[in-house]
Amino acid sequence: MLEFNLDGKLNNTFDAGDAYQRVAGSDTTSYGLDQSNDPLTPGAINPLSEDELLSPWDEAGQASNAEGIKRNGALPQGHNAQATQRGVNPGKDSGNHNTTDALTGTVLEADRQLPAAEVTLDAAIDTQKQFEQSAGNPKGKTSDPITGTSHQSQAGFAYIPIGETLSADWVSDELISYLGERQEVNDLLAEERFNRDQTGGKETFYNFTTGSGYSANEGSGYDITDSRSNAAELGTVAYRDDKNVLGTVGYTSNGYRDRNDYFSFYAGKSGTYDLSLSLLSANVGLALYNESGSLMSYSNKSGTQDESISTFLNEGWYTSLVYSHNSAASNNNGATAFDLNISRQADIFEQDIETWIDDSSVKNAALNSIKYDNDFGRNDMVGILKSAGDYDSVSSTELTDLRQIHNMFSGTMRADIAGLSKKVIFGDDSNAWYTGYDSIRNSLGNLEAGTSTQNLNLLIGKHMLGTDRPMIHSNSSGNVAGSYTQAGGSLFMDGVSFTDIDQGQTGDCYLLAPLASTAHEKPSIIRDMFEDNGDGTYSVRFYTNGQADYVTVDNMMATDSNGRYMYADDGAAGKQQVADNNELWVALAEKAYAQLNESGRLGQEESTNRYGRQWNEGISWGWADATTTHITGLNTTQERLVESTWWNPFSWDAGLTKNELINLVNGDNIVTIDGFNGNASTDDDGDGSIDWKSTSSTNIGSAVQGHVYAIVGYNAATQRFNIQNPWGNFDLSLTYNQLRNLGGTVNYSNT
Repeated sequence: MLEFNLDGKLNNTFDAGDAYQRVAGSDTTSYGLDQSNDPLTPGAINPLSEDELLSPWDEAGQASNAEGIKRNGALPQGHNAQATQRGVNPGKDSGNHNTTDALTGTVLEADRQLPAAEVTLDAAIDTQKQFEQSAGNPKGKTSDPITGTSHQSQAGFAYIPIGETLSADWVSDELISYLGERQEVNDLLAEERFNRDQTGGKETFYNFTTGSGYSANEGSGYDITDSRSNAAELGTVAYRDDKNVLGTVGYTSNGYRDRNDYFSFYAGKSGTYDLSLSLLSANVGLALYNESGSLMSYSNKSGTQDESISTFLNEGWYTSLVYSHNSAASNNNGATAFDLNISRQADIFEQDIETWIDDSSVKNAALNSIKYDNDFGRNDMVGILKSAGDYDSVSSTELTDLRQIHNMFSGTMRADIAGLSKKVIFGDDSNAWYTGYDSIRNSLGNLEAGTSTQNLNLLIGKHMLGTDRPMIHSNSSGNVAGSYTQAGGSLFMDGVSFTDIDQGQTGDCYLLAPLASTAHEKPSIIRDMFEDNGDGTYSVRFYTNGQADYVTVDNMMATDSNGRYMYADDGAAGKQQVADNNELWVALAEKAYAQLNESGRLGQEESTNRYGRQWNEGISWGWADATTTHITGLNTTQERLVESTWWNPFSWDAGLTKNELINLVNGDNIVTIDGFNGNASTDDDGDGSIDWKSTSSTNIGSAVQGHVYAIVGYNAATQRFNIQNPWGNFDLSLTYNQLRNLGGTVNYSNT
């Protein structure tokens, strides 16, 4: 009975319970190698091939487990993935899925719920200012509700289909975050899926031949490791995650010689793997098989020389074999201890990280992120960003390392992940503030050396987790008019359609009409706008300054006291219940546009993260031609309509003729019309809206001044254009002359 310690020296005592134990089986046929089958012998049969054996567990009717494996330490953690996912030992489950808050030490349940909106302030709000604006003079001077700066309003187009009087909106100059908002982000970042701080290293196993009561019989149904079909599983091998076996081979037990020891392992990622065999005192060989049992490589040096194999392996299962040449059972002349080590070499990505990243925490997180693939996914980048706040603040070295990682690997990332993490690492104008779910703006700031861990977490939440939600407008009493509620439903239902759009309590028809026309003419652009992150958040793409510009939004929606959508949704008259099974893409796009507005890149007069109700407040009022470009990335043109005559069929004035407009609408151009300026009339048709009439006093329906519509079709038989109202009702059917007489301006994409 023998046991060797980690130094390869023989211990004086041995507990038989630490050995692989015999399993009751049938025959005692021995499989293995002997000296006569040395693969180096000229003309010899390949000794490393064998018939596929039935599992001894199946034959013996025993439970399939590896009893008796003595491990040195716990298994190192990898990606938190199911057993069937890549890089994870199939069939293994960690069992405990709870996580611990890194800041507070609180144990969090796996199915964590967001904290309630009703929380306590961590300090009093210092000051309050009243935002005053003249509703009757939209082009006059206004006061910025955040800074108090006066500015000149510009004409824009929006119409809020709400019969409520607009009131002053109270906000504060110095806003202190609710504790609940900070805790929300901290709790999210404490989830296991974002952890990239796992330690690597060598995992050691023991495998010794025992004496009386145990067997070296290599027949089917006997000791584990004694046949390839019954190999001991070592788990996943990855860079910095070596597997090590200290054992003996060649010893005799109960009249049988232990000639073969098989150990299977999972190659976690394609690359070069090294297998080495050392501490030998007798002639022993090393072989490697693939999952199907075919020999891939072997090392069989004479005497007691170390054996080694270095070869490229794809991800998958493999089996290593340690075999003794001595076959005589009468003595132990061929017996030896051995030290088997299996490791993976660093690939070029891992070498770059080892070379260029200095901070140990950031380096460890980056290496763990690509342990099983070379893809820096969203959860990986969140984990890497989070690692820079491990000691209460971000050091200059950590900030440099984060920038280095982005510079080296952003080209390999999904575009939205690269863009969003860039805003965290390199800064963005929107980083000046954090709103969260309480509609109070807190000062934040760009990431720099010395930034606190809490502010780093808020930046991650803002750009990667969608927790920085737009401000909800205030009611006539100066209180926030709603709260955020988790929405039910799916991103898309039954395709993408302009009929999915229903405007709410913010004046953003200039956004919703181009969305409607894009959904009608180029639905693939709408589908490609969204990246479903699979956790209730979505990356949403717009285009600003000629570049893709991404925002992360979650499925928390602004809700009134009756649980209904306050802003855009997929319904018609009467807002939908937020918790119902609704189509979400319109509400998410609007929410993302409000969040992106804080960057100042949308051209809005007020660059705040808010929906807004009043003229030029947040995303309330804007320009449809600019928004069409923001949605599609396409160049747009804005033109008036003109009337051609027999002496001037193409018109001397710049503008769209009837045929040109028909061609645009019948093509796949995105076409909207805004700025009706006809003469006001009474409610002639009794629908509750002021009707607008052409100069010929012909009633044309409810054409609303200062509103934007999508032109979604042309009926050649009636010579009328089909015009969709973002309200979800009051659509129009107008002739070219009616459109022209109303003074509408057409916005269209150039392709």
